[in-house]
Amino acid sequence: MTTRQRQRRTRQIQVSERATGRSSTTARRSESRTTRRSQPAKRRVVGSERKRPRSTSAAGSTPRIVTHPPSPRRREGSSRRRLIASLVVLTVGLLAVLVRVGAIQTAAMGAELREEGARQWTRTSTIPAGRGTIFDRNGEELALSIPAATVSVNPKLVVDPDATLATLTAVLDLSDAKQQELATELERRERGFVYVARQVDPSIGEQLRSLRLSGVDVISEDRRVFPGGVTGRSVIGRTDIDGIGISGLELQFDDLLTGVEGQLTREMAPGGRSIPGTGEVAAAPIPGDDLVLTLDRSIQYACEEALIEQVERLGARGATCVVMDAPTGEIYAMASVRRNSNNGVAEVATGNFAVVDADEPGSVAKVITVAAALDAGLVNRTTSFVVPWREQYYDDLLSDAWQHPDETWSVEEIFTKSSNIGTIKIWERLGRERHWEYMRAFGLGEPTALDFPGESPGIFKHWSDLWGSERVTVSYGQGLASTSIQLAAAVNVVANNGVYIAPKLVHATVDSDASIERTAPSATHGVISAEAAAELTDIMAQSVCRGTATSAAMDNFTVAGKTGTGLKAQPNGTYLDENGMRTYYSSFVGFFPAEDPAVTLLISIDEPPATSDERFGGTAAGPVFARVAATIVHELGLQPPAETLACR
Repeated sequence: MTTRQRQRRTRQIQVSERATGRSSTTARRSESRTTRRSQPAKRRVVGSERKRPRSTSAAGSTPRIVTHPPSPRRREGSSRRRLIASLVVLTVGLLAVLVRVGAIQTAAMGAELREEGARQWTRTSTIPAGRGTIFDRNGEELALSIPAATVSVNPKLVVDPDATLATLTAVLDLSDAKQQELATELERRERGFVYVARQVDPSIGEQLRSLRLSGVDVISEDRRVFPGGVTGRSVIGRTDIDGIGISGLELQFDDLLTGVEGQLTREMAPGGRSIPGTGEVAAAPIPGDDLVLTLDRSIQYACEEALIEQVERLGARGATCVVMDAPTGEIYAMASVRRNSNNGVAEVATGNFAVVDADEPGSVAKVITVAAALDAGLVNRTTSFVVPWREQYYDDLLSDAWQHPDETWSVEEIFTKSSNIGTIKIWERLGRERHWEYMRAFGLGEPTALDFPGESPGIFKHWSDLWGSERVTVSYGQGLASTSIQLAAAVNVVANNGVYIAPKLVHATVDSDASIERTAPSATHGVISAEAAAELTDIMAQSVCRGTATSAAMDNFTVAGKTGTGLKAQPNGTYLDENGMRTYYSSFVGFFPAEDPAVTLLISIDEPPATSDERFGGTAAGPVFARVAATIVHELGLQPPAETLACR
């Protein structure tokens, strides 16, 4: 190989090494061998040739390429560093694994994994919590839960459908419709759970458990019962099949009556069967709180029976009764009776119509009008007015209930005769706005403090929204509507020395530890002076002695009260139905003994016979008042006062 060829070869190798970024040991070794074979014999180097730098060469000369083998020491140090680095990485990775394992065993993740593992071999079921009992004021049970059994079936697990159906029918006395429904489910085998019977007698449940029917399950659950039958059910309300309150006090206090369910865990064997003896109560159930009402079961029953008898006798639509402790506002009884729409029989209603229904109070509202005028000092009991039997007001010719000549009557006579026109004369001294303010103070136009589910606020327009004769008819109870409880609480203001006291139904609560917590006293506010209340009490007593309410008089007790005969508004916007007949709502509200009032009692009859003399408050409601009042005297042990207000 010529010198020029060797130089060209060298340059190619250098260019190739720079382009690839790495040296070719094989190329260097090959060239080294080639160079040694092609070089001439060694010659002596003299003069300037020895001093010439290796990086330059004379024309035609070939540069020397010197290669050195890698140092053994350098190669050894590089391997050591790689080994140390690998050891560090391995150590860090091991520490990370150890930290993670520790976190899993001690932190939240560990608990989650343990729970997941436990779920694979344990099962958790709920333990029902008992619902609280509802008592009357004397500790008598009004509503309580008792043990019952519920039967269900899993059609997918039933081995012999025909035999299973026959056994369930025999034990549970299933109806034909239920048998057909169950037979269809067993044939389809699509559902995993089907109710067969709910809340049956526990002994029947035990009987089915002992048969060990494949696919049939029996669980324990409570059933709500009323020891007093239907007594008080319109107030107590009811629960659904699952024990959840859906009406009345059961709904209002559902959160308090409902307990907290417990938990039971069992270990499971392969195949899903529980291991006997492994059951453990993880959380004990907490029963709901008990409720102690202000109701007296005996007085409640007496009210309901008296109302049923009167509704049946008169052929009325329904009736209500409210018995209130005059000084405290506590409700002894609140009864609602309604004629059954299917068979026409009068019975205790499922709804509390004494609270949720509002009707025109009629002349009972005259108590408020006269009380306001007495309190304002605009009249006294002897103040007189000339009273015609009818008079024009705006577009209507208003009248009294009977025809009479123009006569001069005192406030007491206007009240005892229940004159509409005379009451308007008294109202005119008050004025619309002032009268409206008194009516509001007596509690009309807003729900009471009972906060009962569905309670009506009544109908009571602002004085500026009244038009035509409606502006004056509110003075004697037409053009507004109130509930029975509102009306009883309003009249109780007079019995309670002029102070309004809010009605109250709950006396106390009892928790699972038997700790009794009494409810706060009822809220009160002043309405009229004690002097005005005392004067009106005497006037109301005369109304019972010789006025429209003589049928409400009692033996040995002086009753102060007022009758009311209201007209019911019809869907056509008038007081006449499609047959041109009027429909009435008749009431009597009073308190006794008048000298020291202990009880306020209201009786209302809904739709007494319109063509009968028994459509009035004094004839329809008064006799029921006297009957119920006698029971109240006996149950509460009331004694007549030493000094009585004699009827004049």
